[in-house]
Amino acid sequence: MAILLITNSHLDHLYPIFQLGTGGAIGNSLFFMLSGYGLALSWEKEKRKFPQWYKRRILRIYPSLILVVGIFDLFMRGSWKSWTFLDYLTAFTWPTPAWFISALMLFYIVVFIMLKKRNQNAFLFAIFLLFIPYFYMYFTYLDISQYNIEGPGYFKWIFYLQIMLFGCFLAYRSRKIEFKNPYSLICLIVALTLYFVAGINFIKGNYAEYQFTIHLLTFAIAYFIFTASRSLFVLEKIMGNKKLSYMITFVSGLTLEIYLLQYYVYSNVVVTSLFFPINIIVFWILVVSLAFVIFRMADFLRTLLSSNLIKKSITCIR
Repeated sequence: MAILLITNSHLDHLYPIFQLGTGGAIGNSLFFMLSGYGLALSWEKEKRKFPQWYKRRILRIYPSLILVVGIFDLFMRGSWKSWTFLDYLTAFTWPTPAWFISALMLFYIVVFIMLKKRNQNAFLFAIFLLFIPYFYMYFTYLDISQYNIEGPGYFKWIFYLQIMLFGCFLAYRSRKIEFKNPYSLICLIVALTLYFVAGINFIKGNYAEYQFTIHLLTFAIAYFIFTASRSLFVLEKIMGNKKLSYMITFVSGLTLEIYLLQYYVYSNVVVTSLFFPINIIVFWILVVSLAFVIFRMADFLRTLLSSNLIKKSITCIR
């Protein structure tokens, strides 16, 4: 769901009604929350020292990043003709063209420190502590006369770090979290309704000084979507269906690659020249197909790099 919402928010120019291209903030929140959730569960299974732990994160992200930027930006768009050394450095190391990768690589460090503490309450403490810089920047640096909390600056990073830590916290309470029908469903519907009603008003400039409530509501939405994933309907009717389960698992496994590729696909004339809804269908076919190819190529690079690193480690030991 995360990658569907994130990508859909960038497809407004492909819809006859541009407002249909929405859901980016919720999608991003689910992405960061589930990243934190997965990291915490993985940590409980196998604890590693930071260099090895961080190396695994790098090997998952950077091969795909290098392939996408190298193929689609550097060569197909001809960026190599004008790029300086600094352009190469920022594109292939940090901050990269994708803001979420820039954020993730820093968030991983914070998450690792928190995981080492082995205290679930420490995650809650950190989340509440981060509200200090959040509101300081909100009232001091952010232009709250118009909707800006999801703008291109670094402000939103504070919130997404909070939501990632929230995912870690949920991992420690995983066994206690359940879908309570109809309470959980009602709470999700109410939170979503408030989110969209408030969001529409904030975008129009009405009561924009209260736009921080969007982030507060997103915590509730992300949580109740998470609980909904544990409902009998999802577990039996969706994940219990082999074909649906396979499709969901397949697409979710390509989340990173789809995220990196989406711009190059939805801005391509092959997609933009088509009429609705054919343009949306063709977009998804192309982006998922290309994402799979990039994933396989990146997987080959990861295997190659991992084997070389192991050989070097053995040589150093000898």
